[in-house]
Parts: sequence; structure tokens; C-alpha cells
Amino acid sequence: MLKRMTTLEATFVVFMAACGIALKPIVGPMAKLVGSALFMPSGAIAGAIYMMWPMLALLVVHRFGTAMLVGLIQGIVVLVTGFYGSHGFLSLWIYFTPCLLMDIAFLFIRNRQKKWLHFLPAALGNGTGTAMVGILIMHMPRIPLLISLVPSFIFGGLGGLFAVGLHGLLVRSFPQFGKRESI
Repeated sequence: MLKRMTTLEATFVVFMAACGIALKPIVGPMAKLVGSALFMPSGAIAGAIYMMWPMLALLVVHRFGTAMLVGLIQGIVVLVTGFYGSHGFLSLWIYFTPCLLMDIAFLFIRNRQKKWLHFLPAALGNGTGTAMVGILIMHMPRIPLLISLVPSFIFGGLGGLFAVGLHGLLVRSFPQFGKRESI
């Protein structure tokens, strides 16, 4: 994958990873505020923003492994810097695995013109991230974990739809981001 990636695409992938990391300290506390008021996990709510960046990179670069690369970069930066949301070595897996499932789910979208189908990859990614944090970090009991997956799936999917909207704006402003290659 890296041999075929242009400099513009690689720069965009790194920029999307940086956006995801940079907004964590802003989005996290706001999601905790809303989540505590609604009795929902904050990561499930924040997933609308967290999953938007790898999905947007996947829509622009349009190659398998793009979302994984965003997640890997984020995990490495968080691990090395001890930045907001660091869970030690588990950070690599917590950032990488949801993006892996996003890439796999994106492969199954046959008609990419139907924007609502882009709900599933981001929803699956956010649900995976919530499940991983719930099991590995928080040691949540089964029933509360299953209940938290419902809003996680919904908010993650909304992040995928936000990414589709941003991709449309990006292509209108910068047509070079609109070229399509097979995945």
C-alpha cells in the first residue's frame, strides 16, 4: 500500500491522524459532560468525531489499509507522548483495531454512491473501540457493555456520515481529492 501512495495522500493520512489526536482534549471533556447527563459512556458519544478522521482519510485515499494507517499513527503518537487518552501499550491496539474493522467493512460497500452505506464502517469501528476499552481498560460487566454498544454504534455511524459530508466539501474545494481508484 505505501508504495502506491502519493505524497499528497500520505500527507493527508498524517493530517487526519493529527486532527484526531489534536481534538481529543477538546472533544473528550465535552463528551464526558454530555455522557454523564445522559448516563452513556463518553467514548461512545465522542466516537462521532473520533471515527470521522479515519473514515475521511479512507474516502480520500480510497485504498485498503488507509484507516489502519491513521489508527496506527495515532496509537504510536499517543503511546510515545503519553498524550490524552493513553492506556500504555494497549493504546496501539485500541487505536489500530477499530480502524482495521473500518477498512474491512469499507471493502463490502459495493455502491459507493449511496452515502448512507458509509454509516457501517465507522459504526463498526466505534463499537469495536468501545468494546475494547470496556473490556480491557474498564472491565465492564457484560450487560452494561452491551448497552453501551448501542449508542456507540449510532454515534460512530454518524461520524461516518459526517466524513462523507466533509469529503463532498473537500472535493468541491479541491478536486484533486476526488479521484477514485479501486480499493
